[in-house]
Amino acid sequence: MLRRFAAYLDRRFAFRGLVKGLRDQRAMPRIPTANVWLPLFAMFAFRLGSFNALEMELRRPKRWEGFIPGPKPSADTLGRVCAKFSMRELRQMLLAIHRRAWRSKAIHARAGEAYRVVAVDGHELFASRARCCASCQRRELEVEGQKVVEYYHRVVVAQWVGVTPAAIVDVEPVGPSEGEVVAARRLIERILSTYPRLIDVICADALYLQAPFIRVVLDAGKHVVITLKQEARELYQDAQRLRALLSPQIIQEGSRTTEYWDLADLSSFTTLGQPMRVVWAEEQCVKRKIIGAKPTILQEEKTWIFVSDLAPSIVPATAILRWGHDRWDLENRGFNELSTLWHMDHCFIHHQNAIEALLLTLSCAFLTTFLFYERNLKFPARRHLTRLALAARLMEDLSERAGVPLWPSLWGSG
Repeated sequence: MLRRFAAYLDRRFAFRGLVKGLRDQRAMPRIPTANVWLPLFAMFAFRLGSFNALEMELRRPKRWEGFIPGPKPSADTLGRVCAKFSMRELRQMLLAIHRRAWRSKAIHARAGEAYRVVAVDGHELFASRARCCASCQRRELEVEGQKVVEYYHRVVVAQWVGVTPAAIVDVEPVGPSEGEVVAARRLIERILSTYPRLIDVICADALYLQAPFIRVVLDAGKHVVITLKQEARELYQDAQRLRALLSPQIIQEGSRTTEYWDLADLSSFTTLGQPMRVVWAEEQCVKRKIIGAKPTILQEEKTWIFVSDLAPSIVPATAILRWGHDRWDLENRGFNELSTLWHMDHCFIHHQNAIEALLLTLSCAFLTTFLFYERNLKFPARRHLTRLALAARLMEDLSERAGVPLWPSLWGSG
């Protein structure tokens, strides 16, 4: 299975050339950059939880020779080189993987979906009350009646939503003493210039309903779908008053009933300087649950309000609602899985550049292993094999193929 995985990577993504192009800032490296990055890639692909666990595996005689010929890094070397990785080459590698996956239709959108949607949101990685670095954010907590300073790292993540797999596009660290939206603007400017033809719509939570953020997206020729929650906003109040004068449209989907109002050309967002569209939806859903050993029927009611620049003549309100709900892919199929099963929130090394490099490496491992599992393995091969079990199977193959070359040389002239 591991040899098949390596062949898939080299055939589909020209993995050999991508790894050879990685760089770090060491002046005279004894261990090549490829020999440092490949163990990090394998650490995530095999779901190992720390540098020490990886080092113990690397020290097993001849086990890793087929996967990483040549000198193997120690845990200290892994951390030191991570702090010196060049982000430009890592992002170029992730970009190349994404482009080839979209070009080969390995990333699947919904049938008939014409727009590619990316969601943006912040995520806290880890926190400490003892250790900090120059890039840490800080907050004060009250513990047992005393104020305690806690240091933490937070990033803004951009991820495909409404597609399979919901892969990470890019990450941007939130610096000390700066807001999440400021970091998000840097992220948006970078990905819209890097992926100009692969991104059409940016989705975000209510925090991002700010004119500078929206202007960055609109100036790049893209569109926004952002949640509206602040009742004190003039845009919210105008939409509420106008909604009361109009009859809703109704959608019935099984036990879910949705009433929605499509309110176009609202000029209440004065700081943005252009009219915006508000889609207001009220959902009622009947659910059956067991409460106190008795079947109970519950009725849930939810209100969703989304702001967009897309005109009703171009995109129907149902698409705006769908993309707004798809934003939860970032939590459900992104942060939750990556934190629980991929050790995204583990502090491998407390250094800003290293944290960023590891997150980009995790993004590569997540996307490539998912595509290998879903697009390369036939159904009989994965019928009783989960993606978590695939990681264990790849790890087992290191022992079975000890010393046997698994892919073309990454260090040769070719």
